[in-house]
Amino acid sequence: MQQGKRQKQNDPMLSFHLMKFAFQDFQKSACNLTHQEYELAYQHANEEMLLHQVILTSDEACCVVIPDPTLQQTLLEIIAEYPDEATFYGTLEENNMKLDEYRTALHNDLRVETILSRIASTVQSVTAVEVRRYYNRNKTEFNQPEQRSANLIQIRFNPFLPSELNSAYKKIAAIHRRVTRNPVSFPKEARLFSDCNTAKNDGNLGRLAAGELCPELDRVLFTLQAGETSAIIRNSTGFSIIQCSEIHPARKLSIKEASLIIFPILLKKKQLEACRMWLQKLIQPSKETTP
Repeated sequence: MQQGKRQKQNDPMLSFHLMKFAFQDFQKSACNLTHQEYELAYQHANEEMLLHQVILTSDEACCVVIPDPTLQQTLLEIIAEYPDEATFYGTLEENNMKLDEYRTALHNDLRVETILSRIASTVQSVTAVEVRRYYNRNKTEFNQPEQRSANLIQIRFNPFLPSELNSAYKKIAAIHRRVTRNPVSFPKEARLFSDCNTAKNDGNLGRLAAGELCPELDRVLFTLQAGETSAIIRNSTGFSIIQCSEIHPARKLSIKEASLIIFPILLKKKQLEACRMWLQKLIQPSKETTP
């Protein structure tokens, strides 16, 4: 199977795209893909290579050059995605590629990205009318469920060590007594004693909708009133105390708020359509030029 794979990879440009899809889609070297994975990656790689060949012969490609510092920085970023440099260079060898061939292919890949970016930049800006039309047609997308601002203190333990469990419970119980007597001390207690990574932010979990926390904490949080602190909660990772600092009722986003979401959606749609139309003209010559 591996020998058959390498026979297909005789074109450095194809090998480049195959390496990219194998790593992006499966986090593997092409030579380590299953037969089904390889066929899928090979198909995608071949289609992208042929498309890039068309793009790079377009009039728009003639003046596009990628500066060497940009090329080198991109190469370093790609290498950094691998476990180490040796793995990257090993993958090159497995794909019968030299570094210079990879750099050339990467240069062309960046040229294609630049060309498509320039085509996308030619679209007209999204108008207020388009934003309002999208808002009116998709109103349910902007129904915001009830949310709760919450703070958390967590003391972790190893469930297989009874002594550690007892120690953790004594610690969380003492904290619970203090925050029950003085709820405003919750952030300070979280910062000083919590094992959760939110401790650096005084235990602040931010605004949460139902279902965003683990089930044990989620169920409790959405029974609390604003300013109320929970009892001690146990789950598989530790003991926790959660405090609901504020309740944000369900509501519908105003068009002004929603426009911050809608604008990039519509702009991206316009840019993709502009690129699609441009590519279509490249691949399918107009009827005027057809004999």
